[in-house]
Amino acid sequence: MNQLLLVEDEPLFRKGLAKMIAGSGTNWNVCGEAENGQEAEKMIAELVPDLVITDIRMPLMNGLELLKRVKSKFPDIEFIIITGFQDFEYAQTALRYGALDLLVKPCSKVDVYEALDKVYDLVLEKQARLRKEETEHQLLLENTLRAIFLRSPYQSEAVAELERGLNECKLIVFRIIDYYPSHKQYTRRDVPLLQFAVLNIISELLDTYGLAGKLLLIEYGRYALLLSNTAEEQAFCDAVCETVPRLLGLSVSTYHAGLARSLTQLADLYEAGMKGTSMSVRTDNGMESESVLPMNRARQQLISAQMVAFIGSGQMDALKQYLDQFIQDAHGMSLENGKMEALSLSFALQDTARKQFEQLYEPQILTERISKLHKCGSTNEVNGWMQTETERFFNNFTTWQQKYSENAVFKAERYMEEHYSESLPLQQVASHVHLNASYFSHLFKKETGRSFIDYLIELRMEKAKQLLSNTDMKITEISGRIGYDLPNYFAKLFKQATGLSPKDYRKLYQS
Repeated sequence: MNQLLLVEDEPLFRKGLAKMIAGSGTNWNVCGEAENGQEAEKMIAELVPDLVITDIRMPLMNGLELLKRVKSKFPDIEFIIITGFQDFEYAQTALRYGALDLLVKPCSKVDVYEALDKVYDLVLEKQARLRKEETEHQLLLENTLRAIFLRSPYQSEAVAELERGLNECKLIVFRIIDYYPSHKQYTRRDVPLLQFAVLNIISELLDTYGLAGKLLLIEYGRYALLLSNTAEEQAFCDAVCETVPRLLGLSVSTYHAGLARSLTQLADLYEAGMKGTSMSVRTDNGMESESVLPMNRARQQLISAQMVAFIGSGQMDALKQYLDQFIQDAHGMSLENGKMEALSLSFALQDTARKQFEQLYEPQILTERISKLHKCGSTNEVNGWMQTETERFFNNFTTWQQKYSENAVFKAERYMEEHYSESLPLQQVASHVHLNASYFSHLFKKETGRSFIDYLIELRMEKAKQLLSNTDMKITEISGRIGYDLPNYFAKLFKQATGLSPKDYRKLYQS
């Protein structure tokens, strides 16, 4: 569920709007409320919501100034401006500053819901576009790096970024000896699937050994790995040479090419290790030299990114619809292309399960399932295989959710108890419990009955009460001790929580 912050200096209007949104059935959750731009700016830095709905005329900092300041720091946060007829010129300025829509007081439910739906659609489009652009950018980097290894022409725009990321990496080259071992009945059509499987096995082992590196299929049976951390290098390489033959029946050799301090060294290091190891590809008519490079690695990453976005915002129904449509689209492909699409889906599901809810990687089981995919003889069978994969994913997710939710919130509460005196943005706490910030916000409110910011304020106010009652610390010192740089802001929150100013509370309880 996407998060929004309400900024309005009229309490009755603000509370009414929050209640209206809460009962709307839309995909928006009110994660916080502020009564002026200054207060809102601080909350935005902590919560980083997807949307801010703000009035224009407010004390301390008006809506236009808030819009300008936030957009300069968080350009992806969207704004809806609340305005009266007399503020229409200001509202036009707000649109020029980047606000997406206007709400004219008094706002009806229809007006509010239509505006929220409009922004929601735009946010989804932007998120999808950004994911696509990121995937295309990563593909450009991979293709450029591959071209550098092979001394082929490449686009210079990606070179500077690749050079920055190199930072003295160790080059390791893995080579598949033969894609057609005598004890397996692989055909040429199986090669892209096998290449894809090898890439994912090596990637999983990198994670298992806690290593960071850039993995790339260079040509046919040769895989280059630029390893930035070599602490477990030998154990990792041994695991690759043991796991690939065990799961796929393919023999693999390893060549430690040396340390690369610049991109210009990569081709020399690669060629030095590849001398005398030329390979050929089997076709139906014999043997010929050829390079087979699967491009669905990027497809897998795009599927996984879209799944993470749905899970992170708590939209499991939308995720199911997305996967159902994916399977339906694949059903119209040829058998071979459908299998490649199914394999992309399977690895995306596996990758998402491992990263989002810590499902252990089970290479033997995954290999057995892929073997069943190989044996599918029709698009209907491939379709059924994909449906089984998605059902397994959702069953595992439900099990994890039941087991993990309460524990994650408990860990978050303990972390907040230990760090309440610091600046404590929602993303920091979500990261501590290994959850996406949007999903964590949704889960936290579901389990505690309070939003993250309300819980944090309540925790800090309880600490303030203890300090006011039991110490002689100055109120400004107490404000800083519990995480507020602005004493006036602390005093306002304290009075909202207790009905007393900090000074009056101290007098009452110390006497």
